Amino acid sequence: MENLDIETIHERILGMQKLEALFNQKGYLICQSSGERIYDFKDIVTIFIPLSPERDQVMAVHSDHATTFVQSCLRTMK
Repeated sequence: MENLDIETIHERILGMQKLEALFNQKGYLICQSSGERIYDFKDIVTIFIPLSPERDQVMAVHSDHATTFVQSCLRTMK
């Protein structure tokens, strides 16, 4: 994490806050891996997919699918 600048960290925090606000508004989030609704906020893992050196895509994934999802993303980035 020492390679991240303060702006990137700030943007990631905002991304997590937006996911939390959306969860509070709807009562669930959609898992980006399985497409299932996640109704328990404790089951949500926030994953940041780099789009460029300055920008990430924030995604919500159920904790049961997080490892497989990240591995899949890493394979496509090679």
